[in-house]
Amino acid sequence: MKRSVRNSRRGPTYSWWVALGLVFFLTACTVEESDGPVESDEAVEPAPSESDKAVEPAPSEQGDWQLPGLVDRSGKPIEVPTPGPATGKTLNVTDFGADPDPDSDDDAAAIRAALDAAVPGDEVLLPAGTYDLRSTDPADESANIVLHSGVDLRGEGQESTVLLTSLDGENDSRVIRGSGVHDVIVADFTITSRHKGPLGDDPDDGDAGGGPMYGIHLGAHEGQGSSRVLVENLGIRRFERHGISVKASREVTLSGNYVSEATAVGPGGQGYGIAIEGSVDQHDPDAANDSRHNVVIGNTFDGRHLRHAILLQFPTHNNLVADNSIVGSHLDAIDLHGEGEYLNEVRDNTVIGGHRAGIALGNSGGAKNKHDASGPGNWVHSNDLIGNRQGVLVILGTPDTLIEDNRITAGEDSKAGIEVRNGPGTELRGNHITGGTDGFWAIRLNEDRGTDGRGTGIPSGILIESNVIRQTANGIRIDAGEDLSLVENVVDGIDGAELRVADGIEVSR
Repeated sequence: MKRSVRNSRRGPTYSWWVALGLVFFLTACTVEESDGPVESDEAVEPAPSESDKAVEPAPSEQGDWQLPGLVDRSGKPIEVPTPGPATGKTLNVTDFGADPDPDSDDDAAAIRAALDAAVPGDEVLLPAGTYDLRSTDPADESANIVLHSGVDLRGEGQESTVLLTSLDGENDSRVIRGSGVHDVIVADFTITSRHKGPLGDDPDDGDAGGGPMYGIHLGAHEGQGSSRVLVENLGIRRFERHGISVKASREVTLSGNYVSEATAVGPGGQGYGIAIEGSVDQHDPDAANDSRHNVVIGNTFDGRHLRHAILLQFPTHNNLVADNSIVGSHLDAIDLHGEGEYLNEVRDNTVIGGHRAGIALGNSGGAKNKHDASGPGNWVHSNDLIGNRQGVLVILGTPDTLIEDNRITAGEDSKAGIEVRNGPGTELRGNHITGGTDGFWAIRLNEDRGTDGRGTGIPSGILIESNVIRQTANGIRIDAGEDLSLVENVVDGIDGAELRVADGIEVSR
């Protein structure tokens, strides 16, 4: 990725968004009480750690990958390829009969005709205007538009070009679908729907919804995942399940997108901003549909009507989630969903005012979809986590997570800066934690009661080293655990207890 793209979040737009988020957090954020989780050829390069040297996690049991993030099997950093600019013709959809005026007849057929006329290297252009998508592809009744390998689809700006779908609650409906596609850019427009109902605001409501199930759905075809796809500068709103869904694919880069306004946030997969998923029963890194090396970078999420902003699910691995800005979310904002996600890197994200954790590893699932632990070796570092219930939460047996160099600022309703339950081998290094009121603990270890018998246990093999805890309500609380180490932490300016260890627990110092 070009440096200008990577760093664009630090410019005026980013500052405005974070300032808005702080106002939202300070004036409107509420937190629910619960003891457990609720579920019912440019390239992007990996960033070094603060010391320019990553701490190696425990070896993965999945294939022979050993290190997190954008690396190959040997641990060597890789560059994730993205498609270059179009080299062929530009096909204007208005030349195929599309009408950019609002409330015109169906424009989907003209857009499909332009895509059908294109050859690899061409670009299909959507000039500024509103395109009414009233029909689905003759070969796929679930999708308005089907992508073609090697053919880009581009508008004239996120605020200027709008795709307005009439899909409204149909099963598996998708505005744009790509199955087994490669070398495609989708950029510079907004996807929304004609759905006029309320937006999602109740994570227990399984009856809400409307609009398309997915804004964009990228997946596999006959076992071959999509690859080398760039989705950038899109606005996506008024969808039911996922704004952008990437399933069983690799080398997909999602950058600079704005996701908001899900029509439902209930159980069973509603209201996810961006979802990166492996396949349920696919544990072979050599498979053509192995999910890895996807990049979610520099996106913005208004979480007031999102269940999760960013979600990784099933054994997807060695992905990068970086430089994203999230304000609010009904459940965990960045969620590794408790189905074996491993060796992923989550860094430099800003999460403000989430009703649950800013970043969570492990998830209970619900009555229909039962989850538990995330996989081993995930690396969570250098994030700004402000006013969430927990900054980082590790539960249900998620092993060998490295949590380092995060900046966690608690709010009035925050419960813990970092909370570890059953998370064997978790390491907490160099995190800075501040803020909070009575009842807040900067670091807390406690027993995991699990979910329906899954994931029960206590923290074990936990290292808490070189963390800085200042000007906060309470320091470190250890209610359960074994093989615990506290090394060279700084705890000062504490209103309450600097360290509280339950009777019978041994801690090496």
